[in-house]
Amino acid sequence: MPHVTNIEVIFQNIRRKAPKIHCLTNPVTMQDVANLLLAAGGSAVMGQDDKEAAEITGFCQGTLLNTGVPDDAKIKACIHAGKEANVLGHPVVLDPVGVGASIFRQKAIKKLLDQVYPDLIRCNQEEAAVLCALFSDSVTPGSHGGVESALHLTESDVCSTAKQTANLFRTTVLITGAMDVVSDGENTQLLTGGDSRICRITGGGCMLSALCTLFLCTADSPFDAACAAGTLWREVAYCAGQRTDAVHGGIGTFHTQLFDVLEEKIFDTETNL
Repeated sequence: MPHVTNIEVIFQNIRRKAPKIHCLTNPVTMQDVANLLLAAGGSAVMGQDDKEAAEITGFCQGTLLNTGVPDDAKIKACIHAGKEANVLGHPVVLDPVGVGASIFRQKAIKKLLDQVYPDLIRCNQEEAAVLCALFSDSVTPGSHGGVESALHLTESDVCSTAKQTANLFRTTVLITGAMDVVSDGENTQLLTGGDSRICRITGGGCMLSALCTLFLCTADSPFDAACAAGTLWREVAYCAGQRTDAVHGGIGTFHTQLFDVLEEKIFDTETNL
């Protein structure tokens, strides 16, 4: 596992600081995102109205911009919150959910990225490809469907895409899929392991984005935070799967075990990674 020492320091800092995260997030997964942050030692504030977005960001330590189920008001609130976080120097994570699903989403994300700098972009392979196309003069982004990635890149291709995306936006990128890749344009880390059942629950990616935001509040760099959060989330999924199988449980048991395992990893030193 990469950055073992760093992840222990991150755990200690989370337990000490209990960061508040402003989550402008997907209403489909809002409850899971809030519960995950509580299990991990932080907390969520979920102001969604553009009239209060900047104000709420001001008393939080990190900001998650999850653009799932977007509308004009949601994007406006994300821009207000993101700009305020940039001014304050608070970490910003962008989760451009289903950016390839419609022309509206593409234009909305482009408008957001023209005004807000994300310290980390957490996306799947297809979302990364669409983001690159949106800001390229030579590639036209097409509509590629919904939230789930339709691309199945090779290890080499996904590493190349992560590096390209990081360099294009001058940020750190975590691309998730069968394998996860973290890149800041110079350093690239491949993450493996986990349990495939994470793809059978709604919000696995949304929860990881929230975990990344929490870790960014206490890590030395976005790259370290993304590597630590991605590695931890895969280990949590693996352990949740093992416990589910031990009691012959189904997907509901697996879902519940994700929160239990995550809490133990961060708060029980005997079971940490």
